Amino acid sequence: MKTRSFTGLPSAHCLRGLLISPARVFNILLLYGVLAGGGVWVAFGATDPVEDVKRFSEFRTLDSSRLLEGEVLGERGSLMEFPQGIFAQTCFVVPVPPDEAAQRLQLWTPSPRQAPGVLAFSPVSVPCAAGDFQSLSLRPTNHAVRWLLDKSLKTTGGRSDLNLSLSEARELDAAAKSHPDAQSMSTYWAQLLQARTTSFQREGFAGVIPYEAGGKTISPTEDLRTMLREKPAVEREFISLLERCGLLGKQGGETLTPFHYWGLYEIDHCGTLNLGAVYSLALGDRHLLLDAQYYVSGAYYTGVTLYEVWPIQVGAKPGALVWRGDFMAAPTLAFAKGAERLAYGAIMLQELKKAVRCFQNDVTARP
Repeated sequence: MKTRSFTGLPSAHCLRGLLISPARVFNILLLYGVLAGGGVWVAFGATDPVEDVKRFSEFRTLDSSRLLEGEVLGERGSLMEFPQGIFAQTCFVVPVPPDEAAQRLQLWTPSPRQAPGVLAFSPVSVPCAAGDFQSLSLRPTNHAVRWLLDKSLKTTGGRSDLNLSLSEARELDAAAKSHPDAQSMSTYWAQLLQARTTSFQREGFAGVIPYEAGGKTISPTEDLRTMLREKPAVEREFISLLERCGLLGKQGGETLTPFHYWGLYEIDHCGTLNLGAVYSLALGDRHLLLDAQYYVSGAYYTGVTLYEVWPIQVGAKPGALVWRGDFMAAPTLAFAKGAERLAYGAIMLQELKKAVRCFQNDVTARP
């Protein structure tokens, strides 16, 4: 059975940075203003993979020596018109061939020491079964799980601080009134995650159930599509994968079978459940990967991570150059304008680099 997908993890950690106090945003603005005026990157020559990165991404220059020394280079994405959306990208090298790098990106299992925000994770079978979610527990062992339990118990048929459909909110309300204990809430959430996973496994992105939040209907699928279409160069680069997984365009060719998972994370002291699917497509000697979080219980609406992996030489050994692009939709972002959104992007980039370094360290430690 496959293990934890690395690709789903950083999005949760990024939101820990996005849900911050105005004071921290102000400090990041000052820092960003200082850094923006300094530091000149040297172009990375005419190596084909690097030219590919510059062709479709927002990287204009790349420093070969910094990449080969293991540094993670990043660019805060340009501002998006979609008010809830944000984008950032990173580029890095790992000292393994591209097929192995792609496999490790898909299957890497971070330890609690590496990723303290991970509270629980489990792969999900196809078709999913109740046993896939039996390890989910909302026993209040820490403040984050307590928060999720409290919000679950306070949900009513007409109001919830969690990302639920109206029917899910009514069902949770009834469950909380009849059995207001952690075990019953754990059972309800396990059933909800199983139902949503079943819908996705049966219908793909067309089967993602919308949320009813603040009197609005939020469609995670449409949010993902809107964000991707705002980056047409990225969309074109990944169109073969996006079409094969059914997220964009007309689905053609052999349907890809994703790796499914669920997770429980701590984001800004709040327990957050999510469901994700990881797709991988090999195109000659390069690889494309996509991790879509099609359900998130709170804090943010949805997120998608894209990877492209190319072969390079690291000294005398084969290595891999990896470009990574992260898109995220969060309600908090709708209230951030101009310079404040730039600050959020800078914070997101900091968190992404931390996650990538964990992956690099793991690859180096376990050749």
